Amino acid sequence: MKNKGMIIAAALLVTAIGWFGFGRGEAGSAKAESPAAQSAGYAPNTVTVEAQGSVKVEPDVAYVNVAVETRGQTAKEAQQANADKFAAVEKTLYETYAIDKKDVQTTNFNVYPEYNYTEKDGQVLKGYVALHQVQITYRKLSEIGKLLDALAASGANRMDGVTFGTEKREQYELEALKKAMANASAKASVLASSGNRQLGGVIHIVQGDAAPIPVAQASTMKEAKMMASDSAASSSVQSGQIEITANVTVQYELK
Repeated sequence: MKNKGMIIAAALLVTAIGWFGFGRGEAGSAKAESPAAQSAGYAPNTVTVEAQGSVKVEPDVAYVNVAVETRGQTAKEAQQANADKFAAVEKTLYETYAIDKKDVQTTNFNVYPEYNYTEKDGQVLKGYVALHQVQITYRKLSEIGKLLDALAASGANRMDGVTFGTEKREQYELEALKKAMANASAKASVLASSGNRQLGGVIHIVQGDAAPIPVAQASTMKEAKMMASDSAASSSVQSGQIEITANVTVQYELK
């Protein structure tokens, strides 16, 4: 009976060893990658690179931000003065320059109190300020200077900048992506050859955000009015170029 019990115990021990995989080759290979490597997306015999591609293009649209700012003793008085001045600005936009109404968007309209501060009386109400700000989408880039002058002459007394962009973003984004992929391939080839390996095919691609870098033209309506007073010249605005970038992360096989 004693021998029989020993045989049964030995059998159970062998079963347990087989069950937990002690001493088997598969256990060693299963632990080849650490948890940190697995969480980082590590895969053996691969190389992963990040690359960027960019294209510089001529802008085809401008976003002009101007505003009419008026003051009055009461909120109603400030608002009425603003409405009168803005009507003249609208006439310039829609009649003189034939700009489509869908290309003129109000970005801010506000009426707020304005205060003076003295040591004797503290904060004292001075009056009210009415502000009507719009963004104008304009495609005749060579005439932006003249437009600014005309808006200043008609009553727009604040200019919050001109930003240039493109309405062909998708087309240029594809070009930037092609350059990004070419740069990724070049990087991976250098890494592979430096490690005495050959670069294989693409395993995985992740596209990052493609973003245009706008070109901004800062100015003030005071400058525009000064230029408008000179009949021989108009405000000068240079559109320059805009740059569109694309980013990719590419994983390649290593041979």
